[in-house]
Amino acid sequence: MKKTKIKKIAKILFLLIGVLVMGTVSGCTSDKSVKTYLQALLDTSYKNDSNAFVEIKLGTAEEAQVLYDQGIDIGVGVFCTRLGVSEEYQEEFRQIYIDMLGKVRYTVENAEKQSDGSYSVTVTYEKMNIFKPALAMHQENVAALMEEWANASEPPAEEEMVAAVYREFKNSMETVLAEVQYDEAASLTVRIELIDNVYTPNANDIEELEKALFDGE
Repeated sequence: MKKTKIKKIAKILFLLIGVLVMGTVSGCTSDKSVKTYLQALLDTSYKNDSNAFVEIKLGTAEEAQVLYDQGIDIGVGVFCTRLGVSEEYQEEFRQIYIDMLGKVRYTVENAEKQSDGSYSVTVTYEKMNIFKPALAMHQENVAALMEEWANASEPPAEEEMVAAVYREFKNSMETVLAEVQYDEAASLTVRIELIDNVYTPNANDIEELEKALFDGE
């Protein structure tokens, strides 16, 4: 696969984990191939599953793995920044982030060609309830820690307390994720637009899909 094409695909994968950029597929296509194309992007980005990616010749399984790993590197930073996790603790949240992405629920439904040559693809999803319950659990656990420290004859050093707070947050995320709950199924539309004879997922629609998959901002 040409390097320019790899870069284009990489961009949409990064968008799916929070970096707002774009990816493409060649202009001669069909309803089925457009559906498979979106499936390939989602599966590669969230599930580390390159079957559809390889099937429609976007690249090899090895290239898909490189894109996934690069996406995770960027995504962990975005994920931790949004949650207020300082850089020195980010690597500890990497596996949680990977596990969370792997548990998203979506189904790519029918693709319908529009009069302007674009496609409208319906995606059914179930919102994952992870952040709100994890934060609630975290706040309760930290309150208990603070009470314990207040009653201690010699409270721990500030650095130890900060580490304990992050550790409790990590534990809360892992606990909720182990038995994560989902909302009832809903659906939205992702437009695959023909731009300069290249099919490109609409960036705003992809961003809305990502927001829809998880509770909170």
